[in-house]
Amino acid sequence: MKAYLFGVTPVEEAFLKEWQDQHPDDEISYTHSPLTADNLELAKGFEAVSTQQAEPLTASDLEHLAAGGIKHLALRKVGADNIDLEAAAKYGITVANVPAYSPRAIAENGLTGAMYLLRKWGYYHRKMRRGDFTRSTELMSDEIFNQTVGIVGLGRIGAAAAEMYHALGARVIGYDPVYNASLEPFLDFVDFETLIKESDIVQVHIPLTPENKGMFSANEFAKMKDDAILVNQSRGELVDTAALIVALKYHEIGGAALDVLEGEEKIFGRKFEDVGSLPDEYTELINLPNVVMSPHSAYYTKMAVKNMFFQSMTDIEWTLSGKKAFFKVN
Repeated sequence: MKAYLFGVTPVEEAFLKEWQDQHPDDEISYTHSPLTADNLELAKGFEAVSTQQAEPLTASDLEHLAAGGIKHLALRKVGADNIDLEAAAKYGITVANVPAYSPRAIAENGLTGAMYLLRKWGYYHRKMRRGDFTRSTELMSDEIFNQTVGIVGLGRIGAAAAEMYHALGARVIGYDPVYNASLEPFLDFVDFETLIKESDIVQVHIPLTPENKGMFSANEFAKMKDDAILVNQSRGELVDTAALIVALKYHEIGGAALDVLEGEEKIFGRKFEDVGSLPDEYTELINLPNVVMSPHSAYYTKMAVKNMFFQSMTDIEWTLSGKKAFFKVN
């Protein structure tokens, strides 16, 4: 097969070498740069493209890729909402993602953020930086087995999160339009309204759709407990950032652990020499003691990165040999 890989990281280079050692006849070229409208010509003459893809791929981009010979677009990630899937199908490009590279990696990251906030480490860090190493009544925390954890979205990642919290002794409730009987040992199914009202920790693991954009906004924050923790590991656009900042500053909710952010493509994956140039909403969030944030890195473990890489390459191999891709999304 002939494949061009965009956005290859130093970690992935080791896995690329492993793949090429196992598949010496494959013709593979790559760049460290992400795929954009400005460099898609690099893939001309190849049959497939593999990419992490943060920027949108438009119908025009896909038309150009198809004209250059691309038949398969392998996403080394879950989300495909920034790809014009209809256009890809129109131009004969199969799009496939990697939905299950390591559900535990993301679930663990959410649990880590929730525990950080539950034990009020952000407040302690702020006090200690000022030289105050005392304890205080308002910073007395709770223990996880006394908490009700609500999981929104019970796919592979949500299910892994439910099992983890259940193993720690928490009461776990979950909301998903699709009932999954195999999760009954770990949680109780409830409706969304019940979940946001009863949960001490709300952890979100759902894909972004036009219907659920902004599903966590002022109305939902008003219904949540005033010490509830919101954990978003899915898509930033699920949460109204401006409403979240208000809810955090005025203690309508207790805290937020965010691995994703509305408009994150302007920030995540970049290095800023002048932190004063960062967007105001991000600066407000990161300076709050009841917020912990990571730059869309919840998935970033050795196992997950290897699985993403190998699965995307396997899907390319299958598609180009006339077989059906494992995880075709269009």
